[in-house]
Amino acid sequence: MKKSLCIMLLAFAVLLLCACNGGTAETTAPTEPACDATETDIAALEALYAGRTPYYGEMHDHSNSGGRSDGRISLSVWKSGLLGLEMDFATIVDHKQVRHMVLPEWDDSVFIGGTEAATTMLDLPYEVTSFHYNMIFTDPNALLELLTEHEEFNFKGTALDGEFPYYPKYKREQLEALVQSVRDKGGMFVHVHPKHNGVLDSDDPLDYWYGDWTGIEVMNTYKSDRNGPNTQKNYQLWVDLLALGKKVWATSGNDEHGMPSDKAISVVYAEEKNAESFFSHIRIGDFTCGPVGIRMCVGDTVTGYETDFTGKRLVFSVGDLHKTVKNPYHTYRVDLINDAGIVFSKEITCEETFYFALDAENCKFYRVEVWDTTDNSRIGIGNPIWNIQ
Repeated sequence: MKKSLCIMLLAFAVLLLCACNGGTAETTAPTEPACDATETDIAALEALYAGRTPYYGEMHDHSNSGGRSDGRISLSVWKSGLLGLEMDFATIVDHKQVRHMVLPEWDDSVFIGGTEAATTMLDLPYEVTSFHYNMIFTDPNALLELLTEHEEFNFKGTALDGEFPYYPKYKREQLEALVQSVRDKGGMFVHVHPKHNGVLDSDDPLDYWYGDWTGIEVMNTYKSDRNGPNTQKNYQLWVDLLALGKKVWATSGNDEHGMPSDKAISVVYAEEKNAESFFSHIRIGDFTCGPVGIRMCVGDTVTGYETDFTGKRLVFSVGDLHKTVKNPYHTYRVDLINDAGIVFSKEITCEETFYFALDAENCKFYRVEVWDTTDNSRIGIGNPIWNIQ
C-alpha cells in the first residue's frame, strides 16, 4: 500500500512539473548570448576609434587662481602633480569666475576649463532647493559670453576680473534655457555631487534633470572613496533617470581643492594630447566614468549618443586600465547592461583588451560596466548608446 502511494505521488509530481514547464518535464536554464566578436566586428570598432589613444584625467577640480577661487594650489603645481600621477588632464572649474582660463600659466595641453556655479530653484517645494553644476568649456570667450547673456549671473567686467554670485535664482524654464545655451556654445553641463549632504534632497529624479545630453556626477570622491555612500546614491539617481528615458551621461570627479588626486579618473580616447581633442569626445559622452578604457559602437555610432538599433551589431571593448585599478592578482568582470538588466557577463583580466559583439536588440539602450571582483567594487561605467525608437 505504501509503495503504491509513493508511486502515485511521484506520478503526480511529474505531471505538475510538466504543467509548470509548458507540457515538458525538461527544464531549460536561460542562456546569455555568446557575445563573441569576429574579426569584422573588431575591425569596425577599431576603425571608429582609429588614431585615438587613451588619456586619463579629472573632470572636476579647483585651483588657487585668485579672484573668488577657493583652490589651494596653483595651476603650475597642478600640472606637475598630474604628471606624477600618470594623468593627462584636469578640468579646472574655479568657482564664480573665468579668470583661471586666461592666466599666463593656463596650459591647453593639460587643462580643460569652465566654472562651477550653484543655483537656488524658485519652484521646488523643499526646504533646501539649491544645487551645484559645472559648465565646462575649452574657450574662455564662449563662457564669458554665456555669463554675460544670462542676466541671472549679473556678470560684469572682463574674463580676468569679472565675477558672479554663487547662487543666482532660477525657475525650471530658465535653467533649461541655460543648459541649452551651454550646449549651443560648445560646452557641457554637469550636475555635480547631486546627492551629497547640504544640497537639494528630493526623491524625484526629475528634480535633478534639466535637459538631455548633460552629465550627472556619479563618482565624486571629495573626502570619500570611489565606491562610498555618496557614489552609491548618485549612481542610483543616474540609473533612475535612465529608466525614465533621460539621456544623461555618468561623469566622475574628485572635486579636489588641494593637491591632484587619482581617485576619480575618467578615460577618453582622443587624437591628440590637448583640451580641444579631449573635450570634442567628452562633450558627446564618448568617455568612461572611471579608470577603465571602454569603447562601444552600434553600427557607426559610438558611446554617448543615439542611433536606430535595427539590423546593427553592438561591438565593445574593455582594456587600458589605469595603474590605480590594474592588479594582476585581482579578478575582473565586464557586464553588458540594457534597460531590462544585465545581458551578458564575462570574467576578464587586466593585462589585455577584450572584445565582445552581438546583434543589437530592440531595447532602449546598451551600456557597459567593469567590476574588480576581488574588491567587489565597480571601477568603470561606460556611457550608453540609446536606441531611436
